[in-house]
Amino acid sequence: MNAATRFLALALGAVCCVTPALAERPAGDGGQRMQGGGINYAPQPGVFVVVSTDTYARTVRLQSADGKTADVHVREEVYDLSALKPGARVRVDFLEPDGMNNRLSAAHVWPVK
Repeated sequence: MNAATRFLALALGAVCCVTPALAERPAGDGGQRMQGGGINYAPQPGVFVVVSTDTYARTVRLQSADGKTADVHVREEVYDLSALKPGARVRVDFLEPDGMNNRLSAAHVWPVK
């Protein structure tokens, strides 16, 4: 068995060992089942009200229906923050935070009419 084949066998063995552990997580842990069997722990997409925007920092403060607010980072290619005004309603799909960057970030932003 050459080195590449041995590496592939080890990688597949690791995936087979890890995947069942993820599948056994309780349903109430905040995760959402995704197509393909994965679990997404990012906040669920939803409709929010724009409280304020900071185009320099690329953040928008959003308010949920229950009154909670949070600052969300929005990359330039995701949405033009100068188009958002306080009181506007937007639908936001979030990115899953990772170990390198744990700030709340938007994957997609759509205006709600």
